[in-house]
Amino acid sequence: MNGLTVSARQLGHRAGAPIKRSVRAAIAGAGARSPLGRVLCYRGNRSASTVALTFDDGPHPDYTAPVLDILADCGAVATFFVLGRQVDRHPHLLEAIRDAGHEIGIHGYDHTSRRLAAQARRTRALLRDHGVETHLFRPPRGRLGVVAGAQLALAGFRTVMWSFDARDSMRAEGKHRGPVRYDALAPGDIVLLHDDNPVCLAELRDVIGAVRAA
Repeated sequence: MNGLTVSARQLGHRAGAPIKRSVRAAIAGAGARSPLGRVLCYRGNRSASTVALTFDDGPHPDYTAPVLDILADCGAVATFFVLGRQVDRHPHLLEAIRDAGHEIGIHGYDHTSRRLAAQARRTRALLRDHGVETHLFRPPRGRLGVVAGAQLALAGFRTVMWSFDARDSMRAEGKHRGPVRYDALAPGDIVLLHDDNPVCLAELRDVIGAVRAA
């Protein structure tokens, strides 16, 4: 959508909180239904009794393995949107994610917004070398242009955004200091986390507890 974004978060920065909530609700609701839901998803069905935990930006040499340990301890299954560049650097961690039974999606190759469809195809080929097949894609920073979105859909990808941002990377980098209320989680939410920082690692058990409470 290069120029015309579908990111409700970005629209909200320009339009204000009330419009932000309305836009996010409209897009999320549409994305939860077919046929749009086959190519774009912001959250699951609110009538479902599940919440999706998703991790971006890995695999990371310091944090991915401990995240996997916590998920195993808690009996939780998650989706990891991996960067092709990180898979090239740490293929054993991709295999650890795969062998633990978690779902794997693509977050691009190098965390840029350039030529997303080409990045997705390149990373998909890399994952296939490790026995991983996926059609899930999440654009870096949630930025997706109309042309790139169409190209991804034609290539067979389903773009998955999120409805709940844990802001763990932003807090780890000092860009966000406000609290995150995990008790606000609702059925059908897609939770955005990142397996590349200590905040995620420190709070993951609390997040899983809040998911189960919700």
